[in-house]
Amino acid sequence: MNNSAGIDKVITHKLQGYQNNSSNCLFRLYIKYQTMKTINLVMMSDLSKTFRHISILILLAALSFISCKKEDDQMEPLIGDAPDFSAVTLDGKQLMLSAYKNKVIVLFFFGNNCPSCKAAAPSVESMLIEPFTSRSDYQVLGLDQWDGNSASVQAFKDITGVSFPLLLNASGIAAKYQTTYDRLVIIDRDGSIVFSGTQGAANDIATVKEKVEIILGPQDEIKGDAPGFNLKSLNGIDTKLADFNNKVVVLFFFGYNCPSCKAASPGVQSNLVVPFESRTDYQVLGLDQWNGNQASVEAFKTVTGVTFPLLLNAAGVASDYKTTYDRLVVIDKKGNIAFSGKQSASSDIAAVKSKVELLLSGK
Repeated sequence: MNNSAGIDKVITHKLQGYQNNSSNCLFRLYIKYQTMKTINLVMMSDLSKTFRHISILILLAALSFISCKKEDDQMEPLIGDAPDFSAVTLDGKQLMLSAYKNKVIVLFFFGNNCPSCKAAAPSVESMLIEPFTSRSDYQVLGLDQWDGNSASVQAFKDITGVSFPLLLNASGIAAKYQTTYDRLVIIDRDGSIVFSGTQGAANDIATVKEKVEIILGPQDEIKGDAPGFNLKSLNGIDTKLADFNNKVVVLFFFGYNCPSCKAASPGVQSNLVVPFESRTDYQVLGLDQWNGNQASVEAFKTVTGVTFPLLLNAAGVASDYKTTYDRLVVIDKKGNIAFSGKQSASSDIAAVKSKVELLLSGK
């Protein structure tokens, strides 16, 4: 048996045993070896067989490193105490995980130019941010595992439209968490990792939302005195809750581009505004919980046709009222919260109308 035949026999014997396991790294190398050997024979036919096989062995060693590295280096997701970290946000602020003590935190590890991350980000916003905007015990953070500069992360923010903080140079943090980009991680109030995704973020969003809801639990309903506020209206007028003392007030918290809010608005107008137009002791106010600019709220007004005042930058007020967008709140003449909706505004319009009629009747 010559040297080249011996090399062939040894390599083939060692690798063919893995053919029945297509996911095994060595079987993949066997296929690559046979392919490279064939190519080598064609391209280097003027060289000796021994030299050809030495070349193949060198290529095989390189392929072994390349093909197996990702599989062998794949880490089990970290569960247990969440490692603390400090990173700089896109707006240049230093942020530490410990600043969110006693809060539920979702970490979205992304790559600044990762297509699947860009595709997942709007759903992270709509499913993991918007439903929880009234919660002061919850936070979502985005961490750039690709270590892009501020311009590339700003581009990611602009393209995806996300509102949560984005942290720069987070590859080291991802390593601590034994994860990678396009992944979601949940940290509970005790600082423990209770979920660490092993698939694309888009595939885990529904699961993460469900887990967050369970961990957060129901939010206490605010009762008693209605928190005061002072907001700019769409036409630039300072509008205070105190301006409506001794009146029944309905607050319609909306999002300027929220489809269900747009759908509910004509019902708010026809059921909660028009029937009470002659009353001087009654007022409906719309509050943009999405903090849109004047143009976006003007567009909402144009599309919905509402006539009641729309107030800007009301996310903080919604938090004070422990509510969110697409909700109705009723305040009585004494300044007490008489009703705070827990479902969509359209579902509560009839109940709110009955409550308003009762309060205006003086009963």
